[in-house]
Amino acid sequence: MIYCIGHNIISPLGFTSEANYEAVVNGHSALRLHEGTFDLPEPFFGSVIDDDSLENAIAPYLKNNIFPLTKIEKMLILSVIKANDNANIDLCDKRTAFVISTTKGNVSYLSENNNDDKIFLWHTAEMVCRFFGNCNEPLVISNACISGAAAQMEALRLIENGIYDNVVVTGADVLSKFIISGFQSFKALSSERCQPFDRDRKGLNLGEASATMIFSAKKTPTATTALRKASVRNDARHISAPSIEAEGLYNALSDITEDIDINDISFINAHGTATIYNDEMEALALNRTGMQHIPVNSLKAYFGHTLGAAGIVESILSAMALDKGTILKSEGCINTGAKHEIHPVLTTIQCSKRYFIKMISGFGGSNAALLFENVRDKDNQPVIKNCRCQNLRIISTGILSDNKLIINDKEIHIENLAPNIPDSIYRSMKISYPKYFKMDMLSKVGFIVSELMLRDAGFDIETKKKEMAIALFNSSASSDDDIAYLESIKDKDSYYPSPSIFVYTLPNIVAGEIAIRNKILGETSFFISKNYNPQMIYQQVCNIMSKPSTKYILCGWCEYFKGHYDVRLMIVTKDSEKGILFNTNNIL
Repeated sequence: MIYCIGHNIISPLGFTSEANYEAVVNGHSALRLHEGTFDLPEPFFGSVIDDDSLENAIAPYLKNNIFPLTKIEKMLILSVIKANDNANIDLCDKRTAFVISTTKGNVSYLSENNNDDKIFLWHTAEMVCRFFGNCNEPLVISNACISGAAAQMEALRLIENGIYDNVVVTGADVLSKFIISGFQSFKALSSERCQPFDRDRKGLNLGEASATMIFSAKKTPTATTALRKASVRNDARHISAPSIEAEGLYNALSDITEDIDINDISFINAHGTATIYNDEMEALALNRTGMQHIPVNSLKAYFGHTLGAAGIVESILSAMALDKGTILKSEGCINTGAKHEIHPVLTTIQCSKRYFIKMISGFGGSNAALLFENVRDKDNQPVIKNCRCQNLRIISTGILSDNKLIINDKEIHIENLAPNIPDSIYRSMKISYPKYFKMDMLSKVGFIVSELMLRDAGFDIETKKKEMAIALFNSSASSDDDIAYLESIKDKDSYYPSPSIFVYTLPNIVAGEIAIRNKILGETSFFISKNYNPQMIYQQVCNIMSKPSTKYILCGWCEYFKGHYDVRLMIVTKDSEKGILFNTNNIL
């Protein structure tokens, strides 16, 4: 386990964790009807942080700052400052890392001709680390709605494996025309305050927030809660709809509860978006794991869905509730409406058990589950396990660039396949997968290379689907798709938000497409780095492979930006003596 020694929430309900907690206890909600906001042609129900309040709160800390900051960067920085008021760690220390979770970052600054670095997620993370003088490259996770939970899992690995002593996990997203219209295109938004798990629920609300949790290897007097286990699993079914079998969430919940008594779980904080399919899927997952009797709540009716911050905001409030022996009310649920047995908390109640679970799901078939433990009265327990894998082997490779395709060291000539190289490769290599043609270019290039690698290596994916993970990296995230979607909403005359384009404005969708094609049910993750970074790839692959149940990983760099391809993938295993040693020198 790792200890949470400091935390903070910045939201319209307050700029401290305590203020937000009190607001929730008192039944206050930040959700309001917004008309004409972001120049949208239709109103939306959501929560938005007041710009003036944010400026006043952060102004005292910016007196010596010479770099211009965007709203999301100010939110992240302010949240880290306030979280460290309790943690009191040296944020410059080499043994302190930053993990940043966000889905769209500064996407509101995007324009067709904008070459400003601020639109990239790595730039936002860089600005945060620069402000605090931290010299380590930040780890940026963009894994759709589970990003905040996945970031906490990375903190657990980085500390347990002895790489860092402290990890600052901070996440945020801000609303914009881009984001609101995208969810409107899916007809997923409710025109009134959302009602998670209620039979009359009509959809979700969106909200702005930033939140920070500072984790440490050592328990301090401020630490009341520890993150004990974490798991991410893919449904391998659909890129934008929950699994009807709840397979990914079931596997994640089973993973984190395998060595505990589920009767010691105080409550489960659900994703609880108030969409018909999400709430049904979560109810089914709890029934499949035998936890349908445990009280469950959702906090979405207080803040809305805060995207990259959601997993952190809701973990903090749930940890505070666990420490106080309380289970927070699942606001908005009056008459339970799930088909499967479930017990939403209809009024705040008392319960002093040992654990709580945070679960969350997102586009790309991704699902995460976190297990937290109350440690207020416990002594410090050793954390370091040093369980990183040291004998990993690369058993398959694939490279696709603007003029080169190499699969397992065999070059396939592609110079005559232009102008659309991926589609030409698809046809010439006789790949048969009709869903390919609906994919965006980032997904296509990742799909093509992984498909040819698996085919050439004769890899039997069916027998290994639960043992295999996917971890991909790039620099631009999904910027090409962002520009394409922006074109569809740029003015009122041409306003036509397309769900088929919007879903691909999340970089982790390429991992989801590969998982669906091959029925890979293991962990899927997407990381952003300013430049191709073999050391970062090596570190994350070793961390993921340290999990006993993960025996294979499809990993590497997957970039498509402004018409240029750069894909360098590998299949790495700890279950073979064949292949070449996996180290920073042998990474493609």
